[in-house]
Amino acid sequence: MPGVSQQSESGCTSLLSAFAMARITSMSFRLLLVSLLSASNSFAATPYITRAEPTECLVTGAGNVTVDDSASILETFKRCSTDSVIRFEQKNYTVHTPVALTGLKNVKVLFYGNWLLPQDVAKVQSAINATQNPKSTYATPWIYIDGTEVHIEGATEKEFGGFYGFGEQWWHTGNRILRPQLATFNVTNGSLKNLKVIKPIAWGWNLPGKNIHVENHFVDAKPDNATREDTKSFPFNTDGFNLSGKNITVDGYYGHNGDDCISVISGAEDIVAKNGFCGFSSHGLSIGSLGRDGAESTVKNVLFKNWTMDGAVYGARFKSWTGGRGYAHNVTWEDIELIDVSTGIFVTQNYYDQDKGARPENKNQTSTELKTITFKNVHGSLGSNWTDGTCLFDPCWNYVEGLDEPKAVILDLYPGTATDISLQNIDIHPQDKPTGAANVLCDPAALSKGEDSVLGFKCQNGAFQATDIAARTPQADNNNGGRSGNHIPLFGGMAASLGMLLVALL
Repeated sequence: MPGVSQQSESGCTSLLSAFAMARITSMSFRLLLVSLLSASNSFAATPYITRAEPTECLVTGAGNVTVDDSASILETFKRCSTDSVIRFEQKNYTVHTPVALTGLKNVKVLFYGNWLLPQDVAKVQSAINATQNPKSTYATPWIYIDGTEVHIEGATEKEFGGFYGFGEQWWHTGNRILRPQLATFNVTNGSLKNLKVIKPIAWGWNLPGKNIHVENHFVDAKPDNATREDTKSFPFNTDGFNLSGKNITVDGYYGHNGDDCISVISGAEDIVAKNGFCGFSSHGLSIGSLGRDGAESTVKNVLFKNWTMDGAVYGARFKSWTGGRGYAHNVTWEDIELIDVSTGIFVTQNYYDQDKGARPENKNQTSTELKTITFKNVHGSLGSNWTDGTCLFDPCWNYVEGLDEPKAVILDLYPGTATDISLQNIDIHPQDKPTGAANVLCDPAALSKGEDSVLGFKCQNGAFQATDIAARTPQADNNNGGRSGNHIPLFGGMAASLGMLLVALL
């Protein structure tokens, strides 16, 4: 935790000066003041916690790809579920049965081997249909982990620390029945480091826990027999991360995905995803989807920073369903480099399944509310194709009215439900025209009153034209849903409370 801020120190100094000037000599009041100051200082100190010496546990494996090591893994985690270091050797472990590693407490996993899922599609479908692992937002995970103080550290060597899904056989046939998510990490105070996900069947890691740090994550979900535009097979739904927890940081990501590299979904709060690369046909750095079937979804305080998007369908994306409810507040995409993407910035509050017909009527006239949404320092090039090789229906899954070429910006808003959207320092150009202006899609009739003054570009169907951004009023700043970083230091809060007490007693 950070130390005492200068603001807190100056606040306390002012209060003590006022106290001296008041010439109050009552011993009881002095004791009260000392007591309160001591109590506030105690919050800044980190309590000493005595932990037991960790037990060292080695996971044995048969070393034979035909033998299932799941039982051995489960037995080791059950036996060493508390105050332990669990180590996997540098070899392959077959995990042919879904596993639930639950009730872990103060456990560090040295994941120096590899886990191999079954290569038999029917076997995976049968097992995932039978498992009792708790379902995530999108699918049932093959691996379910819960507990407190759980830290998984993969090998630094590129050939170890991997989860092998053998997903290409699913991609080749377009099989999307009973696909598992790779893993759920439902942990309070945990970390994932140096892990590799190789050819996943579909979704990667689901993080619904809190206080989680991810570092140096690698994903290979690119088919070896295809390109972005010419896909003989396609890795549908191969998200890198689905984040629905609180206080989560992803720092360091390299992935070739067929869907979102990072997907922040309902329930997420205080999320930072930074320092990453998304290649192949990624669907970008995404909020959503939110509000499906009229559900109330909430997301707040999210920062995407310092990413390169290479060949992605989207760079930065927000997606909520037609008729959704809830909100997304205080979300920022900052310092994003685009290389040959289809759409640089995409926001829709009107998403629907194109393969099920026309956009449904919004009978309740509701939408997921957007508030304080910022795109800052987004620059780079558009490719030549407004979609990729995944179009199974007409219109394509990513079609919006007027989309006939790559676009710098698409704002597909529901009228009156989006406020304080701001695009700052945007430089997105066509692939073959480095100095040219790319086009945008934006309906000015859908903007909330006064939004054109803070939007940062001219809302029209045409060329991108940057505009000046008006200063926010104090009222707007006070109602912006809480921008990241505007936190009151704990000790400063104690000082303020002490000041109120002094005033009352004086």
